[in-house]
This record gives sequence, C-alpha cells and structure tokens, in this order.
Amino acid sequence: MYIYYLEVIFMEDNKKMYKDRVTIYEVAKVAGVSLATVSRVINNHSNVTEKTRKAVKDAIDRLGYKPSALAQGLANSRSTNIGIMIPSTGYNYVSNMLDGMIDVAKIYGYITSIFITKRTKEDAAAVIESLIKSHVDGAVIYDDELGTDEIRKIQNYHIPLIVIGHDMEGEALGSIEIEYKDPVMDVVKEYMMTGKDDVYILDIVNEGKMVDEIRDGLLEYGRANGKHIQTLTFNDSYGIVYAKMLEFFKDHRSGYFVCPRDSLAAAVVNAARESGLECPKDIQVLAEIGSKYSYILRPQISSFSIDMFKVGSIAVRMLTKLLDESATSKEKTFRIRASYHKRETTL
Repeated sequence: MYIYYLEVIFMEDNKKMYKDRVTIYEVAKVAGVSLATVSRVINNHSNVTEKTRKAVKDAIDRLGYKPSALAQGLANSRSTNIGIMIPSTGYNYVSNMLDGMIDVAKIYGYITSIFITKRTKEDAAAVIESLIKSHVDGAVIYDDELGTDEIRKIQNYHIPLIVIGHDMEGEALGSIEIEYKDPVMDVVKEYMMTGKDDVYILDIVNEGKMVDEIRDGLLEYGRANGKHIQTLTFNDSYGIVYAKMLEFFKDHRSGYFVCPRDSLAAAVVNAARESGLECPKDIQVLAEIGSKYSYILRPQISSFSIDMFKVGSIAVRMLTKLLDESATSKEKTFRIRASYHKRETTL
C-alpha cells in the first residue's frame, strides 16, 4: 500500500502518542497536490513532473515529514484505487456506463471503489464525504444532484476528478458533457411546427436534473411560442404510469407523449392499446433516454440514446491522464450528443 493509507490509520488510532508527528495530509496541503502524488514522489515513481516532485520535496523538508519504513516497504505493492460515484444502477444506461468504467480500469490494473447515491442532494453530499475519506487516488462522478460547490469540495482535497454531466474545468479536473436536451427539443419542436398543440410531458418524481432540464426547456418554448404543453406528474413506476394513463385515455383520445425512459413509454403505449387507441395513428410516444428495450418492445419505441459504455470508458481513460503527472496531453473536456432513433411510435 501507499504509505499515506497506513499512516493515517495508525495516526487516528494513536493520536495522543503521535500528536506532534507531521502527516502526509499536511505535506499534500502545503505542496498543493493529492495524497497519491506525495506517495509517488516519496517512492520515486517516474510519472511525476520535476516541478511537482520539487514542490513535494520542499514541503517534506519544510515540515520535517518522516515516512515510516514499514509503509515505504509496502508502498510499491499498491495498485491505483479510483472511486466511481453513480446513482442507483437500476437504470440501464447507468449500468452500461459502469461496465465501461470497470472494463478500462481492469486494463490499467486499477482497483475500483463504487459509491452509490439515491438521487437526492443530501445523500449525494453524504456519499462525497465517504469518497473523500476512502483516500482514493482519483474519481469519476456522475450524479445529477451534485452542484458546482459539492464538486469543488472534492477538488479541495486535490483528488484528480472527471465529472460526467457537468461542463467544468480546473486543475486536475475534467468533464464529459452529455447533450440530451437540445436533440429532444428539436424533435418535439418539429412536431409542434405542424400546427399540433397536444404535447404531454411525463414528469417523473426524482428522475434527475438532466430530465428536469428537458422538461423546463420544452415548457419555456411552449410559453414563448403560444404552444399548449402540459405535464403529467407520476411516481417512478411502470404500474403507476400504466394505471394513470388508462384513466387519462378515457377523456383524451390523442396526444404526443414525451417520456423520460423507454420503460415508461411502453406503459403509455400499452395503456393506449388497452384503451382502443393505435400508436402512432392516434397517439405518438417518444422516450428521452432509450436502451436496448426501445427496439425489443413492440411497437418499437422512438427514442434518443448515447453509448454510455463509451462514456464510461472515456471517463476512466481521461482520469488516467490526470493521474499521470508526466502525461503531456491531458484531455479536459469531452462532449457527446444523443442520437435520435425514429421507430414505430412516432410519425
């Protein structure tokens, strides 16, 4: 293991005896680098720039830091540990992204520590604390509920970081921006430009920031252009959406329905069929985030998709560059736009 992990545990258990001893945390803070970078300098790893190496050694000399012989002896056997922070993997696109991350991590011989959030701001903040305390060498984060302040908090600990779903840059910070909003809005606008005025947005509770932004963008477009766009609010459940839509179709016999995911789009389609309506003749249904089920279901669901396996792979590859102090090329931003797949539920 790298020495910092061993020393921190030892110090926490023996605070009184070693209260005057300088820790690796203090060295990292003074040098303005991560714990992992300090450890690489101490153990003469090659992937550290001369400038960084000098800053760390200067901090060690100034503070009088003395690494333990035991920790130094074990340090070279440690693999790089990266943290992965994601929302519940109950969503196919999140699972696909995680698969991409883990596959690339294995190629590089990384250990992965996975932190799952519950899609609430409070829970995300608590998980961040756990991630920081785990002493990971770097991290990849994807959570709609995280704001800039929470992400900057991680940066304060000099942890190299790749953030998915945010457009951010900074020292040892890169981002991957996922573009769903504009592609979805373009398709819905095209429908409304034909003179139709019966768009319904399925507004699912706690679906996430990305889906909320699509909803808000469509509602704003409707207000600005005199278009009547309505929201139908449901809890996240196929059964609930199906039952509510059966009631809805008793009084409404047409419409263009924008759904967060293809599973919920299927609930709308099946409720319409049960109500004697045909898709896409009587109603049209669009899924904002599609998966393999979009083309397995019958009728096939028109949807948008991004190769999330690719996103996960790119994120970890970007992180490897940030972890490698000697890397000359460090890609800091990457943008990927959702593709529209027109199938059987739209005209």
